[in-house]
Amino acid sequence: MYGECNTVPDIVANNLRQMQAWLACPWTDELPHLEPWIGTGVYANAFGCPYLWRQGEAPDVRCRYRSIEEVRGIAKPDWRSSPVMGMVLEAIDALLESTRGRFPISSTDPQSPYDSATLALDTSEFFTACYTEPGTVASFVGVITELLIEFTRVQWERIGEGRVARPGHSIPSHTTLTGINLSDDNLAVASPLINERVSLPADRRLSEEFGGLFLHSCGVWHHTMRAAVAHGATGICCAVQRATDPTPDDPARIRAALSGTDVMVRARFGQDTERLLADLPKIAGPGLRIIVDILREEPDDAAWARIAETNYRRASELLARLYGA
Repeated sequence: MYGECNTVPDIVANNLRQMQAWLACPWTDELPHLEPWIGTGVYANAFGCPYLWRQGEAPDVRCRYRSIEEVRGIAKPDWRSSPVMGMVLEAIDALLESTRGRFPISSTDPQSPYDSATLALDTSEFFTACYTEPGTVASFVGVITELLIEFTRVQWERIGEGRVARPGHSIPSHTTLTGINLSDDNLAVASPLINERVSLPADRRLSEEFGGLFLHSCGVWHHTMRAAVAHGATGICCAVQRATDPTPDDPARIRAALSGTDVMVRARFGQDTERLLADLPKIAGPGLRIIVDILREEPDDAAWARIAETNYRRASELLARLYGA
């Protein structure tokens, strides 16, 4: 569903297409849910950042602010003034109507306050200000955090009690679960020191507010994972093979960072069976719970069905041995 989404009917069609594929695959334990996904710039749009709508691919967002002075003392915007946030609520209504409320729905892609700050303010300016104006940066990130909390609650109310899929977005979710999912990709490009000073305090606030936090970053970020758990992350999402990320994390380093935490790790693998079976034991084992996420790379449906069945069965057998089941 993470492609062109220029209209509410596009969003509904994307969800229904993904739902159909989801329900047709018996080789998964993940329960399906819907999502009003409209790109990654939803919260930046509330600060007046314009969307760049594209044909055939996901939209982009352009930063509004170029200097740190422009966000010094900035107030929390009214979400009602954001056209894209309004579109999120319209999409929720349309998804409820088109499915007659039969499927859980998550909130829209909640890019972290850290990420959203670098979408609203020039990225280089933001990271420079982490050193030169840490108070302004902390205040700006705090404002985004409060906006994220407010609008998430608005969406959950619109979806309706008992239908909210948590943690949401790309993480396995259900109405019986708690917490919120955050995409915090800047964790991979900033230093552990700046991550702990700027991003993780906001993440802790969100974990406390929503009863848990499933934290995702692309790229290599094992250097911050343990600190993230200390700041309230109850789940970690990471890539461990190049098929899922051009710069995947080392599975052994993920294990070293998180061993003994009992945290949930969604580890993203490619579909190559032998590589999957070679890398899985480097992460999985007592003291660390794992969700094995296997990317579909094979375009042919029949061929993919065979690969999916093989990987499901062999990964399940290996996990049973690794965990003594």
